[in-house]
Amino acid sequence: MKKLLTGAIAAVLLLLPLSGVAMAGHEEASQPPALGQEYVPGGVPAQLAASEAMAPALHGVVLAMMNHGTASFNPDDQALAWESLYNMLSLYGQLDDRAENLGLDCLLLPTETVADYCAALDTRLSQLGALPGQLADRLTYEAGSGSYQVACGSNDQASFLIQDSRNVSGGVELSGALVSLVDGSELARFEASLETRDNMFGYAITALTLK
Repeated sequence: MKKLLTGAIAAVLLLLPLSGVAMAGHEEASQPPALGQEYVPGGVPAQLAASEAMAPALHGVVLAMMNHGTASFNPDDQALAWESLYNMLSLYGQLDDRAENLGLDCLLLPTETVADYCAALDTRLSQLGALPGQLADRLTYEAGSGSYQVACGSNDQASFLIQDSRNVSGGVELSGALVSLVDGSELARFEASLETRDNMFGYAITALTLK
């Protein structure tokens, strides 16, 4: 099932444009409970090219890094990791058949689904800590249903392109750019290293830098 879900995402993601993600300050959100120890995010590797399978994760991280003004991704930076995860869910979560459409551009995603996406960032959902306050208007945890409510992002200002990919020992190295749909200019360039993982996407980001 997870292989099919990733395939559906891959079918459209390389052509998907998007707009910038607005930020707003809010009070600290509550910490959701950790997943049970028996749950391992994404137990079925995706049989897809890394450029297809990992575009949602790379896309989400690049946007978060631009917003935070940082040139290197560090999953231990909880605010950066949470925003990267939110970007993935808001732009691509609607393609996952485990998502419930709540209307008004809002989704409800089970915790296990969110954990699957988080695994592509080379970290676990339980390691991210409390939801940061700056995402409180877009990402909330609903204890009653054990799910996350996600405000969907829009997609009308820029396109995310993976321009080069090569296999290396234990993984893949990629490069690409975020390109303006207004004038064709490059808003950001990136280089990334991926390692193979037993998760929904088949890989995890082990390094990503903006150029």
